[in-house]
Amino acid sequence: MTDSSWSAQRWSFVLAAAVFASVWVAVAVAGPARIAGHIDAAGEVTRWDSKWVVLAGLGAVGLLFVVIFGFSGPLLARLPARAVNLPGRRRKEYWMRAAHRAEFNRLMAEDLELIGAATMLLLAWLLAATTLFSASGEASMNGWAFAVPLVVYVLALIGYTVYIAVGARYRVNE
Repeated sequence: MTDSSWSAQRWSFVLAAAVFASVWVAVAVAGPARIAGHIDAAGEVTRWDSKWVVLAGLGAVGLLFVVIFGFSGPLLARLPARAVNLPGRRRKEYWMRAAHRAEFNRLMAEDLELIGAATMLLLAWLLAATTLFSASGEASMNGWAFAVPLVVYVLALIGYTVYIAVGARYRVNE
């Protein structure tokens, strides 16, 4: 990858992955032995797990996201044009031409890195909130601690997806 691949989106993804890793390490070092493994919509714990079970699961998910989002540029470069789905034949023909494919890969990698950053921050928040609740000894958790960040994440993701699909970012310049 070239120096231009270190865009603001790449830096945000690296920072978000570092935040997630920091929360993961903090929970590993100082977290309670048991962490809520499942909390229902009312905030009631329906399953308790060892912190190592929770950390293994979220660590694997985090690592998978680092590979998918963090290496999206090289992965996109290997993806054949027939596997790329863009709205409208004209748009696909334009962006899949050899003259434009590198720019498409760069733009799409930036978009995926930004989405990955938001996803990593959501995972960090969920792990931190669950751990703090588990250490508090409370009988139930305030459901808003999960609902608000999740709703904000989903709405932002939908908004950004609409922007990508119909906005000027992937407009055909011919």
